[in-house]
Amino acid sequence: MRNKEAVKKLLGLLKDYRKIIALIIACLLISTGLNMCIPLLNRGIMDYGFIGGDKELLIKQVICSLLIYMIIAVIDIIKEKKRVDISANIQYSLSEQSFKHLMKIKADYFTNRNYAEILNNINVDIGNMTSIADEGVFFVVTQAFSMVGGIIGLFILDYRMTLMVLLFIPVKAVIMKHFAKKRKRIMDEFITESEKYAGWFGDTVGGVREVKLFGILENKRAEFADRQLSVINKQKKMNMLAQWNGITDNIIVHLLTSLIYIIGANLVFDMQLSVGSVFAFITYSAYVTGPISAILNIGYLLSGIIPSTKRYYEFMALEEEKGNEESMTEPCFGDLELQNLSFSYEKDKAVLSDVNISFPKGSKTVLIGRNGSGKSTLISLLLQLYQPTSGKITLCGTDISELVLKDYRNMVSVVSQDIYLFNSSIRDNICMYKDIDDKFIMEACKDSGLADFISGVSLDYVVGQNGAMLSGGQKQKIALARALVHNSPVIIFDEATSNTDVYSEHQINGLLHTKLKEKTVIIITHKQEILKEADYRNMVSVVSQDIYLFNSSIRDNICMYKDIDDKFIMEACKDSGLADFISGVSLDYVVGQNGAMLSGGQKQKIALARALVHNSPVIIFDEATSNTDVYSEHQINGLLHTKLKEKTVIIITHKQEILKEADQIIMLKDGAVVGSGVYDDLSKDNLEFKNMLNMGEKY
Repeated sequence: MRNKEAVKKLLGLLKDYRKIIALIIACLLISTGLNMCIPLLNRGIMDYGFIGGDKELLIKQVICSLLIYMIIAVIDIIKEKKRVDISANIQYSLSEQSFKHLMKIKADYFTNRNYAEILNNINVDIGNMTSIADEGVFFVVTQAFSMVGGIIGLFILDYRMTLMVLLFIPVKAVIMKHFAKKRKRIMDEFITESEKYAGWFGDTVGGVREVKLFGILENKRAEFADRQLSVINKQKKMNMLAQWNGITDNIIVHLLTSLIYIIGANLVFDMQLSVGSVFAFITYSAYVTGPISAILNIGYLLSGIIPSTKRYYEFMALEEEKGNEESMTEPCFGDLELQNLSFSYEKDKAVLSDVNISFPKGSKTVLIGRNGSGKSTLISLLLQLYQPTSGKITLCGTDISELVLKDYRNMVSVVSQDIYLFNSSIRDNICMYKDIDDKFIMEACKDSGLADFISGVSLDYVVGQNGAMLSGGQKQKIALARALVHNSPVIIFDEATSNTDVYSEHQINGLLHTKLKEKTVIIITHKQEILKEADYRNMVSVVSQDIYLFNSSIRDNICMYKDIDDKFIMEACKDSGLADFISGVSLDYVVGQNGAMLSGGQKQKIALARALVHNSPVIIFDEATSNTDVYSEHQINGLLHTKLKEKTVIIITHKQEILKEADQIIMLKDGAVVGSGVYDDLSKDNLEFKNMLNMGEKY
């Protein structure tokens, strides 16, 4: 976007307020006209009052001046109220437009951006753009009239000194243009550095758990100092430039005033000019030089607004999801088909290639495959979060891209391993702004295995930011309850039981034969049960189901600011099952915001590789294979007898295979230990443990 287009966009923000702007300008014109009278009154006070000794005239003109100032004050209050209203309305309008657009932007926009970065960019841009309604901008409109009146007043008093004043105008113009050009360059740099800092800040706060666990606070503090100082230095430059701009303007004005005093004094001594006329001349000269400064400063002001305007409208021009046009077809429940479907996130790196799958109406289909094989990507395509590179997806024979998007998505419910919960009540997170009776909500909670938890709290229990007050299993149960109450004809389970206990898992699997019997169900899983149905911290490494990855390379996320040779990194990648993926990309592959470019299993393998290269004596696995495929799971379990043989390993799991490898099993229920020992002893003697094992292979 060119500067002229940006200015046109800015002026377009004011077009809905033409009547109010006309009133503001009228107020400014009246104020200007009244102000033009002040120098003449002051001249009379000086020449005829003080020097001429006319006391009565002096008092009258002083009172007259006071009344004019009071009228100007009232007009300014009216004008300022209207201006503030315009500014507030523009700010709200821009914020509303950007929010609505943000909610409709295609999903790939969020891959390498975090919420802090997005929020910072929008707020900074809107704040700068709103300044188009600042007092100074409107004031400039009336300055032309003030300047004309001032020049007339100057010529009336003395044409010789008037020419001297006019000679200062081009000097000021050159200086102001220089400052405006310099400010635009610094503002561009400031916006870029602020955007980088906001992205880094959001990335770091999102990974605060990893910062603590790997003891990299000092590294992050060094990064903070580098990035924040860069922003502050640009801000300092802008502030100093503003000071230089103001100081230069004041010097020019004072230089002009000094010359007027000297030349005016000579004219007074020669009886060619009165003392009052000299003071009036100084005031009128300010009416000329002041507007010139204001008019030239518009360029200086716009140099700070235009970069934000460009970025804002570039953001607003980003492509939105399509599918809500009137010409779209209403969806109907039927067979879902993938026809010659291909997709890639990056050019020449296909994730899916010529995929043909049919999901008959009411069928139960399980998708299995290695991590990174494209299972979750396929689900994203079904939800129209991304569009196929080639091929199509049809529902009842109609390409889903031709269906009304909102209605189509209402037909599909997703129970995901990565469910997001809003910082509100359990009820709100289940209902999702729909009016649903508590009776049906509780029925869904019972079916999802959430009822016991609800009985201990309530539906009004606030879950915290992204369900921070809940366990991973409880979050997934809320996702299932949400799907059940919305009664969508198509249900997608994306590792939906990866964090649930064995009782809840059986309960959920049983729904396939009851509540979900008539639904089309698509399941992504590694679990055999469902397949049958269709400092001190430096000594500890954690491999978690909730690993956070920084928006950097695979190497950086494994090394965590430590200098580790690629030979050892690749050895750890081989042991963690990540080597095949690395061979297709590289260690320099940027994983995206919190690993957005990776599957859940690939993220967990990076966590394991990280633990292996750091060689900590204590390793904690927190559901560390919940998202990995069966091949990788066996490979990881084998490490317990090799690379991890001499380590202290603590494992949190529901999986029976891992239990058999443990030197000691501690069984928890309701916050209490209900059994401890080795697998063989517990499976014989502990009733609670046997009950859990008898209910399925996974624990």
